[in-house]
Amino acid sequence: MKFHDGVKTRWMWQVQGAPPLHKLAPIRTPRSSSKNRHIPVSAYSHTNSGVLHLESGLEHDLVRKLDRDPDVVLLIAQPFRLEWRTDDSVSHVPDLLTQHTDGSVTVWDARSLEQQDDDFRTKSGVTRHACDRVGWRYRVFTGVSTTERTNLLWLHGFRRRPLWADRFEEEILRMAERDGQTVGSLLGADDGTGENISVVWHLVWTGELRLDMGTQWTLYTPISARSRRSHV
Repeated sequence: MKFHDGVKTRWMWQVQGAPPLHKLAPIRTPRSSSKNRHIPVSAYSHTNSGVLHLESGLEHDLVRKLDRDPDVVLLIAQPFRLEWRTDDSVSHVPDLLTQHTDGSVTVWDARSLEQQDDDFRTKSGVTRHACDRVGWRYRVFTGVSTTERTNLLWLHGFRRRPLWADRFEEEILRMAERDGQTVGSLLGADDGTGENISVVWHLVWTGELRLDMGTQWTLYTPISARSRRSHV
């Protein structure tokens, strides 16, 4: 593992317990090379309020998906190197680690189904077993559909809360709590400035407004508030 002060250390869980995740830094920085088919990506994380250095576009898709999850409070790219011995010394660096509001941890590998060869499946199995032993989850992200990816890319432009959001949020959410609301009915409430529209899409990004991420959105796509609130 590597910490923010640049010091790398061999962490022994059985002796030292759980590592301080808020102090972890990426164990390595992805770089292009003749042997590396991936193209490194620098992606801004709203959750971290900082840049993550990723190894591929698939990892970027995963970050875009996780970055709008209100349950995720921390993302760490290339979080550690797991080492073990067979006949030789073997190691694996997972792609991402997320910490959640309840303190739980998920370790991620991003790998499409067609790129999951025997070597990856072996390393993935060892990583899953190691995570199980310490109470962490392990997931393999294989990608999203073209439609969901397009929707995520669109919402990516509305991550920042508009300065004028206070003037529109309550009314937008009240409208969305009514039955039969659509994208068109919420966007149609705009006064021509585009301010209401930008707040609608920001609320979709945060999850306060719910849309089916797997379908192509039109003005007739149903939309609703995340939860119905009681009003006095």
